[in-house]
Amino acid sequence: MSKKVSLGAAAAMVFVAAAITVSLTYSYAMNRFNDKVADVNKRQAMYTKLSEIDQKARQDYIGQISETELNDGIAAGYIAGLGDAGAKYMSAEKYKNYLSSTSKKSVGVGIRTIQDADGNMEVIEVLPNSAAAKFGLQKGDVIVSIDGKEVIRLTYGEAVNRLDGTVGTTVKLGVLRSVTENEQTSTQKLDVTVTRAEYQRMTVTSSVINGNVGYISISEFQNSTKDQFVSAINSLTEKKVVGLVVDLRNNSGGSAEVMASVLDEFLPAGSSVSYVDKNGKTTVEYSSKSGEINLPISLVVNSSTYGAAEIFAADIKDYKKGKLVGEKTAGYGTKDEVIPLSDGSAIQISVGYYTRIDGSSFNGVGVDVDMAVQMTQEKKDLLLRRSLSALEDPQLQTAVSALVTQGADVQQIPGTDSGNVSESSGASSAAEASK
Repeated sequence: MSKKVSLGAAAAMVFVAAAITVSLTYSYAMNRFNDKVADVNKRQAMYTKLSEIDQKARQDYIGQISETELNDGIAAGYIAGLGDAGAKYMSAEKYKNYLSSTSKKSVGVGIRTIQDADGNMEVIEVLPNSAAAKFGLQKGDVIVSIDGKEVIRLTYGEAVNRLDGTVGTTVKLGVLRSVTENEQTSTQKLDVTVTRAEYQRMTVTSSVINGNVGYISISEFQNSTKDQFVSAINSLTEKKVVGLVVDLRNNSGGSAEVMASVLDEFLPAGSSVSYVDKNGKTTVEYSSKSGEINLPISLVVNSSTYGAAEIFAADIKDYKKGKLVGEKTAGYGTKDEVIPLSDGSAIQISVGYYTRIDGSSFNGVGVDVDMAVQMTQEKKDLLLRRSLSALEDPQLQTAVSALVTQGADVQQIPGTDSGNVSESSGASSAAEASK
């Protein structure tokens, strides 16, 4: 038997439900309001503090205040306060240089350097047809000062950036050079003034190793990389290589877009670059088309394989397109976006985490290899200086051996060094600069 509810009781129930809804809505709104008020108060405190500093400095500071430098310093300080290793502020001039550096032609001295044990800049390559080649810089030179400022007093990154500039401007370099005469080695100190000019970044080198194996090294992914890569592939294909070893060791990363265009040559159709933002939304940024290189592939990586190069490694592994050899990668997996500002300057901030095809992130953990191979410090130093021969490179020779396991008919070279190799199940949960 059904029970009837009186009109008064029903009205009371509706009133109670409405009151609860209003109460919850009010509570939620008040919490949101309080959070926003707290945020506003914190921001107001920041502005008040900055205003107080500005007032005191203008009142008592004995030096000259440059409004441009002051504004740049305030912006740089804000970005530094984010605590994001990938974030930075670029003044209008530095942003202009940044845009130039991402083009196929770069402007600067035209050298590739590493930081030596003393904190100075060791030249490991003088780029062909560059200003450095014209003005006599040599591989092995050590730059100790730039425009009168000691390199060790600057950060290494700042020292590298100072080699940039506009066409026709000059930079004065203090250089130490080892000279051997009559079996006696001495160190000369030279002052070399270089007039900056355009130069072509060579990010891809290739050769045939072990008789019939194609070798391609990619140092970073810049706008010129794809053209250089296609040229290298075509040349190696004409030489009838039986497999490819792609070397991404000490690759500093670079453009994810360029990396994806190179990676497209290796992958079947599918997602190649994805990231998840602060709200948890996953975006497929780049996809590969069907049609891939029909050769066995080995990929060599190490702990200085960064960013975009790690996405490359993860995709090769996840799509089972080749074997990863060497060491776990660096684990730098944030998507950094450069955002122009209204005055011509720009900021770079991390806006997401790159993900693998299973949705996991390699940020902070790196990408594991299939075959782990350790190298001595001596060989690591030679590799960094591009002075380690293929036959003496244990990671490279292990990568060649991995091609054999994939069916490649590799010529056997006696006396090659494959180092200490360990198999890894491998499911994974800026060493140099050119200017």
